[in-house]
Amino acid sequence: MSAPEPTESQVTALDGAVGELIHRDRVAGWLAIQVQPLRDRFLLQNSSCWILITWADGTVELEEDYAPFSLIAEMLGGVVCYEDRGIAYRLRWVAEDQRPRLWERYGIHESVGHYLALAARQRRLGRGS
Repeated sequence: MSAPEPTESQVTALDGAVGELIHRDRVAGWLAIQVQPLRDRFLLQNSSCWILITWADGTVELEEDYAPFSLIAEMLGGVVCYEDRGIAYRLRWVAEDQRPRLWERYGIHESVGHYLALAARQRRLGRGS
């Protein structure tokens, strides 16, 4: 059974959120969410999310999610599955008072293209697999 589609207010509340990806009781990585306005093909105002994953080994991945927000629904359910890694991670959201410190380290501070290029370079070098 899939998780229900998140509401727009649930999505926008995640702007600036940081979560820890837990596997075997250890932090395997962090995710940071940036919510941005998006106009759909009917020119209606919606939101889209960029999700930056920084793994404990320093490699990064960047995901995009938009309506119906299947990734965000999974995250709100507390579990994130990365099929290419074959692992389901428990997601532990960072407390509001800890967000600024962790956002400074794991947040989205560059253009999307920067992170896409970084992830591609890491894949070419064989990191993060």
